[in-house]
Amino acid sequence: MSNSGDSTNAAKSLYTVLNVCLPESSDNDMLLFTLDINGISASGGSACSSGASTASHVLSALETNPDRGAVRFSFSKYNTEEDIDYAVETLAEFYKVEV
Repeated sequence: MSNSGDSTNAAKSLYTVLNVCLPESSDNDMLLFTLDINGISASGGSACSSGASTASHVLSALETNPDRGAVRFSFSKYNTEEDIDYAVETLAEFYKVEV
């Protein structure tokens, strides 16, 4: 997994949004569905390409690998550490990785 963006520079990042590139998998087309049926809200790509059929220009500029699943999580003050742990555990189960 890799973080998309400049997480080391708070002035150039949005702390409430996390976009990650996940491992290549033939099952990546089911990733958002799997998260959704497990009660996890997430989006594919970047916010500015929502609903578009072409690749996100933002993720292209960040030089992400288009073969890897890109998932965007948005957070608020209402999210808990348990919510994040559950999302990580669900992703690990999807990719069959031990946390």
